[in-house]
Amino acid sequence: MNKTDALKILKLSLGSSLAIFIASLFQLQYSMVAGVITLLVVKDTKKETIKGASSKLLGFILCTAYSYICFNLLGYNLLSFSFYILIIISTCFILKIRDVIAMCVVISSHYLLQQSMSLYWIINETGLFIIGAGIGIIINMFMISNIDKIYIGQQKLQKQVSLILVDIAEIITNPNKDRSFQEHIDKLNKLIDSSTKAAYININNNLLSDTEYFLEHMEIIKSQRNLLNSLYSLVCQLDYVPHQGYIIAEFINKVGNTSFEANTVDILLDDLEKIYNDMKTQPLPTNREEFENRAILFLCLTDLKKYLVNRKNAQFLRDNYYYNN
Repeated sequence: MNKTDALKILKLSLGSSLAIFIASLFQLQYSMVAGVITLLVVKDTKKETIKGASSKLLGFILCTAYSYICFNLLGYNLLSFSFYILIIISTCFILKIRDVIAMCVVISSHYLLQQSMSLYWIINETGLFIIGAGIGIIINMFMISNIDKIYIGQQKLQKQVSLILVDIAEIITNPNKDRSFQEHIDKLNKLIDSSTKAAYININNNLLSDTEYFLEHMEIIKSQRNLLNSLYSLVCQLDYVPHQGYIIAEFINKVGNTSFEANTVDILLDDLEKIYNDMKTQPLPTNREEFENRAILFLCLTDLKKYLVNRKNAQFLRDNYYYNN
């Protein structure tokens, strides 16, 4: 059992018991229902809990109105209760708030059992709802932050991207090596999925703070992944390695082993520009095979430039986020 699940079990147990205790303190009838409402309100994230509580409030209002109409028109009997169940379920399906049906049926059953919808019983049920939903919202405001998990995930993503770059550099100089690219890219995809999920959870647990930075950063990483796939496809087309291939492989290896710090991308972009200029001054290809392989290497440089610009955007986004927080 992880820490998040343990906390949720503790919150549900204490929250439900607290709601029952408070309802009993106010001498409300059917006080245990307050504890049940607390269990129904608590969700995995703060935003889901607020949304769930809102749907429960709407359900409670409908429950009260429909109960009053049915019992006053048809009497307090099984026929009127059955008709009530029909219309409350239908309404909840239409409004897409199916999770409130059980609560609505339980509350209405109290009116049926008491054969009354007097002000006293309406206040009693309202009290149960306010206490149950209120405790549910309050206890769910205490969430373990997963911000550290997100930061660790970002570091793992960066390391994985670096591994893939080094792998591509080795493929250029040694096409016959055992290729671990697909294994590395699969791991990168899993890291992207888990980091995106963690980012969404963080956003849903921060009602006021802007944490969409993490999702923006993830979109950039996805773009980098696509560029790495493109780069890998290009180097796999090489028939042999021209002299320029060793220079580019050395540069890719350098990119993979350069830390993700401020200003490093500008230095790498300058180095890339020097490689571009140097290749322009070199003799033209002497045969078709050399021409095709050098053309592939040129396309590799184009993808590398896109990758570095993309990485610069990621660093700018990260540095700007930290500066403002």
